[in-house]
Amino acid sequence: MKSIGAIISWFRDKNMWFIFAFIGAFITGIGQVLVKRGQVKLTPLLDNFIAMIIVNLILVPFLWIWGVDINVGIDIILYALIAATMYAIFYYIISVGDISLMISLINAFPVVTIFLAISFLHEWPNLYQWIGIILVVFGTILISREKEEKKIVKNRKRWMLWGLFGAFTIGTAEFVTKLATNKVDGFTFTFFVYIMYIPILIIFMVYDKAGRKLHLLKSKASLIYTVIGIFFIELGLIAIALAYQYGLASLVSPIVASHLLITAILAVIFLKEKLLNIQKLGIVFTLIGLIIIGMMT
Repeated sequence: MKSIGAIISWFRDKNMWFIFAFIGAFITGIGQVLVKRGQVKLTPLLDNFIAMIIVNLILVPFLWIWGVDINVGIDIILYALIAATMYAIFYYIISVGDISLMISLINAFPVVTIFLAISFLHEWPNLYQWIGIILVVFGTILISREKEEKKIVKNRKRWMLWGLFGAFTIGTAEFVTKLATNKVDGFTFTFFVYIMYIPILIIFMVYDKAGRKLHLLKSKASLIYTVIGIFFIELGLIAIALAYQYGLASLVSPIVASHLLITAILAVIFLKEKLLNIQKLGIVFTLIGLIIIGMMT
């Protein structure tokens, strides 16, 4: 029993980043299932509005009580502003068309994060980690595959461009999270990201007049699922930031992307959705990749 306890203690100490990354992916996966369950079509502006209200009424006070360092440099504020902007823009990206044609490319965002981490932070995973990374990224892309409607195939190039832009926004947000958590803890950085939602929303409120459809927030019984889902997604950012604090960006990002694995499994269990064979294959690849990364770190 003592040896087992020692092994568990060793894994916990050496793999805190993996634990936090998986927790972040799990929480995010739950949030996405709840949003999917709500099935409320809101404007990107309203999505950002709900996110801003939730984080500043609940999560910001929580982090303040937990303890954050408010004496940070201008670089941390800038990183937080960039991350908040990328997350806010993402809502607009997924609203431009059929998400089923973009989601596979969007969920390849670890490629962006890994490229930036290798280029600027000089990270280089070992051979086994590379195998795990490739399996997870490839697996999440397969999981996100859906049946395509023939009527929208003609717009494939347009959706591909938006999908690539979506991958760029999330990948960049993840990378600046790593840059910031090299200097401050994950709680502090996420605190400032949440605060930065306020000026970003104000700017969008000024320019996105068409998105001010507040009536969409009324008389929607299923809106509660959307609100709770967004809460979980935003809560997941805390665990994700802690993962980047303790681990390499090139390893954390593919684990974070595995939230699709959680979403797919929960959707089958609770929403009674059916998976395509290619999605089942993606789940297998993702699980194997997660195990390899976790074991070979």
